[in-house]
Amino acid sequence: SPDDVAALREQIRLLDQKLKVLERNIEIKDETATAAAKAAPVITAGPGGFILASADKKFSLRIRGNIQADARYYIDEKSDTADNPDSFLLRRIRPSFEGNVGEKFGYRILVDFANNGVQLLDAYGTYKQNDAFTLLFGKAKSPFDLERLVSQTNLLFIERSYPTLLGPNRDTGVQASGDFLQGRLSYQTAFLDGASDGGSVETDSNDGKDAVVRLFTHPFKNNEDSFLKGLGFGAAYSQGTREVGSGAIRAYTTNAQVPFFQYNGTVRPDGDHTRFSPQAYFYKGAFGILASYTESDQELVTTTVVGGVNTITPASRRGDFATKAWAVTANYVLTGEETGYNTNPKPRQDFNLSAGTWGAWEVAVRASQLTVDSAAFEGAGSGVFANRNTQAESVDSYSLGLNWYLNRNVKASLNFEHSSFDTASGSTSDFDDELAVLSRVQFSF
Repeated sequence: SPDDVAALREQIRLLDQKLKVLERNIEIKDETATAAAKAAPVITAGPGGFILASADKKFSLRIRGNIQADARYYIDEKSDTADNPDSFLLRRIRPSFEGNVGEKFGYRILVDFANNGVQLLDAYGTYKQNDAFTLLFGKAKSPFDLERLVSQTNLLFIERSYPTLLGPNRDTGVQASGDFLQGRLSYQTAFLDGASDGGSVETDSNDGKDAVVRLFTHPFKNNEDSFLKGLGFGAAYSQGTREVGSGAIRAYTTNAQVPFFQYNGTVRPDGDHTRFSPQAYFYKGAFGILASYTESDQELVTTTVVGGVNTITPASRRGDFATKAWAVTANYVLTGEETGYNTNPKPRQDFNLSAGTWGAWEVAVRASQLTVDSAAFEGAGSGVFANRNTQAESVDSYSLGLNWYLNRNVKASLNFEHSSFDTASGSTSDFDDELAVLSRVQFSF
């Protein structure tokens, strides 16, 4: 009947409405779940550290760290009076925190807990406009020395070579950097408090500042078939001034961390300080070679302690002294993995006794030299800058290293360090050669 047909149509209409409502509810749930998934933070953990990031990756925190447990054994020392104890030590204990806050801003904090103390190494923020321009504000490595810019977890040898003793370490100020020509040319500039040779600035004690410029090129970087694809070379230059109040000058140490030269205790920097460092490397497959030269020229003055303060007097002597150092390092990965600048080989197979796999193995050799200006030993009495009978004028060192990469996070190293010394003209000393064995087990993530 017509009434039955109408009732049936009404039921169909109501069912259709309910179906549409049900479908919409399902869509809303899916949209809500999708939106929640997009907004949920992303937490990851792996060989590169622990990462907490927003879903859009605009905000992140990466936690990393490393521990280096060393041993030093001195077979021969440079003099009979030297007594450097064989020892175990924790060379570095460093957690780091880094990430970004927004699309263009980043940060990094690095702390060291070794040597029963706490030291703030890095503390800076960055602004990156594009690949050609990044600004850094705070405390970080000075953009000068080629080997210093290598992370301490990626070093070929347990200790860095002599050119790093003449360049600055970490400094506070402003830096700008960037890449051009699709990464073939890079620049770094900095205006900093001014660190001493091999040193870092904790608190600035004088008005003098350092300007640093570094240019580096990889001319064949984008030529995939070129034999010279892994070639890079450049130079760094720094210019600054120092005052007497900036403190004593650091001692120079051998690769086994034994002091071999130090200016007399009353000698202070006072005047211009310039540095220059040509530098280069080449990597091809499992082979690599790195070379650098650094010359540090600084004005020094002898002082007299008056009322506990180092003071320039009419009897003070001045001089301009040039200290020079060079190093050449070569490495080869015996198991065939690829090597490169500021990176460790990634083992094809991690160390696993049960499976009979042994990770990656690497051998390295190094020759290095540091020479102090001979004028430092001239003069007599309180007017002399360094004692020719207790300090060496130059050191020549040869190093042999073996690195075992058990996996991407565990590395064991064994170094043999041999150093010979030359003394200044007229010295009554004849230093013996130094022979030391250094070892390290490194855990990093």
